[in-house]
Amino acid sequence: MLNFVKTTLVAVSLATAGMSASVAPAAASSFSFSFGVGPGYHSSHWRAPRPARGYCAPNKALRKARRMGIRHARIVRANRRVVKVAGRSRGHRVQAVFANTRRCPVIARR
Repeated sequence: MLNFVKTTLVAVSLATAGMSASVAPAAASSFSFSFGVGPGYHSSHWRAPRPARGYCAPNKALRKARRMGIRHARIVRANRRVVKVAGRSRGHRVQAVFANTRRCPVIARR
């Protein structure tokens, strides 16, 4: 336990010394300090998140149907409301109907 406390104190003192050493040269000109975690925290590198797609792409419906266990999946119909995928499962023909909205929710499986 004593070894852990020593290690923690050494780490904190090094971090404090590093912060004071990095701020000292900046004091000569205008003072600026920013702190962030991970990529994209700096204002010049920040990019707005990509908007979510509002529809179910046919290839996404195919991938989801294959994950549901439908083999030889293919698009039967795709219109503004639904995406229908047909294929085989356990030797029988099956159809999966997905809503044409975000995340491709399953409407029916026949």
